[in-house]
Amino acid sequence: MFKRRLTSFLTIILISSTLVINSQENKLDNLILGGRCLEEPKIEEDIKVDNEDDVYSLERFFRPSNMSILNTKRNLISIDDYGKNPSDIKLNKELLKTPKDTIINYFSILREAANPMDNTQTGCGSLGDTKGPYPLAYNFLSKSYKEKVSYKEYFKSFENQLHINLIKLNEVPPDKNRPNDIKYFVELEVIEGTDKPKGVFAYYYGYIYLEKEDRVYKIKDMMYAPENYLCAPYHGWSWDAKSLVEIEYGGWCSLVDGEVVVKDDGYERKAYFKDKDKNEYYVLFYQLTNGVDIKIADYKKNKDGKWELIYINPEKCLENKNNL
Repeated sequence: MFKRRLTSFLTIILISSTLVINSQENKLDNLILGGRCLEEPKIEEDIKVDNEDDVYSLERFFRPSNMSILNTKRNLISIDDYGKNPSDIKLNKELLKTPKDTIINYFSILREAANPMDNTQTGCGSLGDTKGPYPLAYNFLSKSYKEKVSYKEYFKSFENQLHINLIKLNEVPPDKNRPNDIKYFVELEVIEGTDKPKGVFAYYYGYIYLEKEDRVYKIKDMMYAPENYLCAPYHGWSWDAKSLVEIEYGGWCSLVDGEVVVKDDGYERKAYFKDKDKNEYYVLFYQLTNGVDIKIADYKKNKDGKWELIYINPEKCLENKNNL
């Protein structure tokens, strides 16, 4: 168990699902795993945070995932489709009946796919289904997404990705600026190749957006961020649900009156608090494999005692505060 006082004196990851998305872009740059690289805003804020709670342990940041694998569907690829161009493959619509079906089947197809680079020494011969699954997986993308990402670009974004496990999958509230989009949170466990005779595990989290196209659900957008294992345990506060709410919602927005109480249910974490008028709120987080708490959504209890989705932008509070 590691215990220490953490001081945020370096630029650190701001955990936020408030993403600025330009859906009018004709091309997508910095592709990884077929999706856009998720760039998170940074904080330059020198705030001292004490995390000497008896039950707190930095060990959570150094442990790998023990989550069950979700992409376990088999026999989704026909041997007759190997070597074909994506446009020559007819996709079974049964694989796309619901948004959840689409995502699970998509990653089930990609699970055994492998796109090693020439200098990759990982493995002992051929790897899984090699490059065969990628053309079929590409057909899970919507027409609008294919217009932005060619198959060549899509295939290249999987370089050195040799095995993919889907370990977290949740439907989450839509972005404020994309209210009609179906949005899912995912976490991926990936075996990546190296130039040594070994593979390494890497973890990514991100968001998948879907739309209905020709009576089935296709992927219209994806974005992923790699998980950093040595940022949170040594620097910062924004990795921790309670600290983030205390600083951003309390210090920046002056919204917190009293104690912030965090309740856990598996990897789901809810940080509850009240404002000075006794209105009740909670912020939903998911904890990643690297131990970091990712903010998902804000909720406020209405007059009928029911939780309603709201959108709070602490960065805007800080901006207004700094402009005073």
